Amino acid sequence: LSGRIEFAAPEGGFFIWVRLPEGSDAQALLPLAQDRLVEFMPGPRFSSREGLGGFIRLSFAFYDPPELIAGVERLAAVIRSR
Repeated sequence: LSGRIEFAAPEGGFFIWVRLPEGSDAQALLPLAQDRLVEFMPGPRFSSREGLGGFIRLSFAFYDPPELIAGVERLAAVIRSR
C-alpha cells in the first residue's frame, strides 16, 4: 500500500493509527475487513465530533509476527479493492 496509506511507527503503546486513502470511510470498510477475518477500530469511535472517518486503529500487541503479516495482507487486499 506504499503511497496509499500513512502511519507513524509507534514509540510505545499497543496500537497504531493508519490514515486510509483519501475518500475512504473506515466505518464502511470494517464489515469488508471482517469478512476477511480482520478487525480494527474505525477512527470515528474515538472522536466526539464524528471526525477521523479516514482513520483506523490497529492493535499489534497480542499477535505473533506471522499473524500480523497475514492480517495486514488481508487488510491491504480490502483497501485495494475499494
